[in-house]
Amino acid sequence: MSYRHLTLPLLALPFIAVPVTSYATTDLDTIVITATRTPTNINQLGSSVTVITANDIERRQFQTLTDALQDVPGLNIVQSGVKGTQTSVFMRGSNSDHTLVLIDGIEMNDPSSPSGAFDFAHFLLEDIASIEIVRGSQSVLYGADAIGGVIHIRTQKGNGDLKVRGKVEVGINSTHRETVALSGSSGGFNYSATIASLKTEGESIAAEKRLAPASTIEEDGYDNTVFSVRLGWQPSSQFEANLTARYIETETDIDGGFDFGGNTVEDPDATNDSDQLYLGAEFKGHFINGLWQPTLTLSKSDIERKNRNDRDTPFGTLDQTDFNGEKTKIGLQNDFFFFDNQIITLGFERENEEMNSEGFTDFGGFIIDQLSNADRKTKSAYIQDQISFNDKLFVTLGARYDDPDDFDSEVTYRATTSYQVSNNTRLHAAYGTGFKAPSLFQLFGHTPNNFGSEFRGNPDLAPETSKSWEIGFDQSFWQNRVNSSVTYFRSDIDDLITTIFLPTFDSTTINRDNVDMYGVESNITIAANTDIDININYTFTRTKDEDDKELLRRPKHKASIDVEYRPTEKMTLGASLLHTGSRRDIDGSGDRVRMGGYSTVNLTANYQITPKARLFTRIDNFTGKTYEPAYGFQALGMAGYLGIELTNR
Repeated sequence: MSYRHLTLPLLALPFIAVPVTSYATTDLDTIVITATRTPTNINQLGSSVTVITANDIERRQFQTLTDALQDVPGLNIVQSGVKGTQTSVFMRGSNSDHTLVLIDGIEMNDPSSPSGAFDFAHFLLEDIASIEIVRGSQSVLYGADAIGGVIHIRTQKGNGDLKVRGKVEVGINSTHRETVALSGSSGGFNYSATIASLKTEGESIAAEKRLAPASTIEEDGYDNTVFSVRLGWQPSSQFEANLTARYIETETDIDGGFDFGGNTVEDPDATNDSDQLYLGAEFKGHFINGLWQPTLTLSKSDIERKNRNDRDTPFGTLDQTDFNGEKTKIGLQNDFFFFDNQIITLGFERENEEMNSEGFTDFGGFIIDQLSNADRKTKSAYIQDQISFNDKLFVTLGARYDDPDDFDSEVTYRATTSYQVSNNTRLHAAYGTGFKAPSLFQLFGHTPNNFGSEFRGNPDLAPETSKSWEIGFDQSFWQNRVNSSVTYFRSDIDDLITTIFLPTFDSTTINRDNVDMYGVESNITIAANTDIDININYTFTRTKDEDDKELLRRPKHKASIDVEYRPTEKMTLGASLLHTGSRRDIDGSGDRVRMGGYSTVNLTANYQITPKARLFTRIDNFTGKTYEPAYGFQALGMAGYLGIELTNR
């Protein structure tokens, strides 16, 4: 029986069950911060939220953020090859740069990338407490990069006596991963520090069936090292300070893209290296008996990327291009608790973005210089009112004012509601507008493409604006052992910015008149018995531009099933199936093509040898499925891993 046949009942099951937008392990009383910027019960939110916990990461043995997001409802993950290659997230059909990514409040989106988006490929999950994914426009609270939604990663906070943790993992393709972490607290001071490394010889990025004539398959390796620190100090009940630092260093082997015939090209010495630094400081106050709770935040990100490719032949490509994106931000959030049933939030922000690049690419004597330098300053203010009525009806109203120095100012607004009809039934809805100025690179970028062509930004681009809404309901059965949810969503984006290829093979950016995106997210979690948990979700997404064409790399159908089985108190077994439906893409010649759907199976096992020692193993892509997440780029085949984790307590 084919996987397509296996997935048909999977796609229908959430609707049959009258389908929560959370993992099976997410408690119904989960507290979420990202959706409102204040701690709020997930059942009081009008927005659709998924929470991935540290237990989920450990149980399913996720290595990277890409792994963790693969089967989240409403998200489609596209990785251009094996580990370390460019990875984008399309949330509810929106562009990859419409998703804002934060770590402990620090914005991680790269101002020097072509669209200003975050590259999900390089984020390791060794010190993560939770990941909150809020879908739908969040521009009121988070500004220009949040038309599609927000992904907020929170690191672990030290607590108690000193804890030392070590982890070693080995696997196929000479893959090895090592982690050393320590954490704890003393008095009003808490601390945690982690150093981790992931290295693999990998497999070829280039799709073998599309290789250029006379090409020789070669492995594309990957090396990632991360160092993170989190410090906290609370000298009294009225003041708290938190500092966060994260440094990521990567080296990725890549291939040569496409030749004149549209074939993929192997390249044994092309690399893409990066150095990423994220710094954040947070100062919280608790004044006037808690009626006024201000939070001052300072953050800085500095992302450097280097493309290197030596010339193999006299007519080969020589590439030496450097990119640097910096973002600094200061924000003051004031939460007021003047009334028993309201939380009023008033905030102010100032953000500076800067993009610089240099270098050149020599295509056998045809030289294209890399010269892209620009900056932007944006001042913003926002207000939000959270209101509760009789512990059943919850309403949130908000508005934001953005004033970038290179475009006209814009006002966005948002309203959400959640109504607890009964103990087992909840209705929720949200409506909001969004605004996004073009990225610096989209306006002023200049960089080489493949085979001697180049990208040039378009300084005449207009900002994107959006309107989005959603409505859904949650239903529980069998004494909350079955929890289900279904949500309909719709977004309309005017002046959507897209990249087009010209007859000369050069590329540039343009505005689309109007793009519509709509669909359904459904999810059901089942506690079948004390030993088995099942999580099933299905997302239908439809996108179309003004010419009624589907947006690229957005599948209509996506579904997953995750099963956790605990045969003993010490052992946990898991199996997951992810199905991604067919979608449109661009081939090596720039023509639109249809890419077929695919299904993958992952298996995991965890065994708690002692309270201080855990053995774990997993097999990714158990069936060895060969597929291309993006045209011309082949995903990793079957891969097995084995590891052990030790702690002192």
